[in-house]
Amino acid sequence: MIIDSHCHLDYTKIYSQLDDVVNRAIENDVKLLLTICTTLESYNKIKIIINKYTNIYGTFGIHPHETNNYKEISSKAIIDYKNQDKKIIAIGETGLDFFYNHSNKSKQISNFKEHIEASIKTNVPLIVHSRNAEKETFDILNEYKDNDLKILMHCFTGSKEFSKKLLRFNSYFSASGIITFKNSNDLQDTFKSLPLENILIET
Repeated sequence: MIIDSHCHLDYTKIYSQLDDVVNRAIENDVKLLLTICTTLESYNKIKIIINKYTNIYGTFGIHPHETNNYKEISSKAIIDYKNQDKKIIAIGETGLDFFYNHSNKSKQISNFKEHIEASIKTNVPLIVHSRNAEKETFDILNEYKDNDLKILMHCFTGSKEFSKKLLRFNSYFSASGIITFKNSNDLQDTFKSLPLENILIET
């Protein structure tokens, strides 16, 4: 059995043919899927999806690209959204993206911290996006190291050094299709160095 730990079933082209997408997943032994929230709009679709399909679960979070569009997302608000449905089983995706910088860096950082605090208070996993922000991501997570964090680094493309530091928190790492690219030798080597029990897959 395969579990897709990170997909976006609310995206328009997928959402419009969702029955076919889910059936194809099942036919290919992908039995469980976690569809990931990025905005309040996507969350509303996710609630519909997870209530229609017994094998699909969801998350709540505001993607770092979107933080400029949300003046205040507090840990309390995140928890309130998370608690609206028992099938919302994680917080995120959240994190830092200093490659595209679609949102202000300080806003991304404050948003990330609110998600971390919500994850700790609800004792559910934190789905983390990190691009061109290894030092900042680690430094922030390290501030909460004594809080039994449950971290999943999604679509992990970071360095081996970064992954080793994150393992101090017993983090999990999700491999996407990027790991199959011909120029992904370093990333492949990084995943080979990770404990098998800490590796997940995603689409």
